[in-house]
Amino acid sequence: MKVFRIPCFILLLLLTFCLFNSRAVSRRCHDWTAQIHIIDRQVAQQHWDAAADDLKKLYEDWDTCQTWFHIVIEHKEIDNAEALLQRCIVLCQEQDNVESRATLSDLRSQLMLLDEMERVSIKNIL
Repeated sequence: MKVFRIPCFILLLLLTFCLFNSRAVSRRCHDWTAQIHIIDRQVAQQHWDAAADDLKKLYEDWDTCQTWFHIVIEHKEIDNAEALLQRCIVLCQEQDNVESRATLSDLRSQLMLLDEMERVSIKNIL
């Protein structure tokens, strides 16, 4: 019976890590999605300075998580989100209303995908 203690302990640690990671990624993605919703309203109302400032803050917050995300999430998905965020910043600087809103929508979808990928669910386990 003592032989199974160490493997069970390791499995418990792995499960705890997975649950922690899932919650952390989910919380970040939901926060960013809420910020994108605010930015989208600013762009719709053509408040370009406020939208650019909020995008800059969003990017700074995104950048603080990159080391962690590169450890736990596929690089391709993170790179896609990064590219969309950079595109949003450029389109906001160009004050392109239609393309900015479309790209913000794509970014929102990409963040929801990141959240879904890290969720502990039967779909992700199988």
